[in-house]
Amino acid sequence: MSNYFSYFPTVQHDLTNIGQTVDLTNIIRRFKVKSSLLADTRAYNEYSIQAGERPDIVADKFYDDPSYAWLILLFNEIDDPIFGWPLFNKEFDDFIVGKYGSISSAKGTVHEYRKVLTKKSVKFDGTIIGKRTVTIDLTTYNTLSESVRESISKYDYEEELNDEKSEIKILKPRYVSEVRKQVQGILKDGI
Repeated sequence: MSNYFSYFPTVQHDLTNIGQTVDLTNIIRRFKVKSSLLADTRAYNEYSIQAGERPDIVADKFYDDPSYAWLILLFNEIDDPIFGWPLFNKEFDDFIVGKYGSISSAKGTVHEYRKVLTKKSVKFDGTIIGKRTVTIDLTTYNTLSESVRESISKYDYEEELNDEKSEIKILKPRYVSEVRKQVQGILKDGI
């Protein structure tokens, strides 16, 4: 991440209001990857984050440079590298306990009720069609047969959100220098 912050401009600020200024990194300046690049499936590969992988490890794996961790986060629009990144094992359990008091409490509390519209299926070519659901109220839930309804616990809901964070996009290496130049130009030069 330190490499990313080297692109930010500095500003002078009087921290103590006595006329002595210091240079501070202007972290207010922001950069967003162009939506056309994010939408171009030729520009990235999909990747599932594995347990123990941090942004710097993923950057080293794909770019041979852990300092491109900022690019992994930026390209996936992750603002919080702690809770925007998936949690695994003990970290996830600690998060659940911190939020709900205990794992058993999270598993025993209903977050929402859902009606199953279509079940997960696999096409003849191996394409997986995911299950589709819609959130419903308890009254509607109670009128449905068990085969087309499900209740989602707080634990299951948090696990779903966490699993979604595991699926990221990796910008293909040939685009890295272009994005780095754009970041540098906008953050450093204000262009």
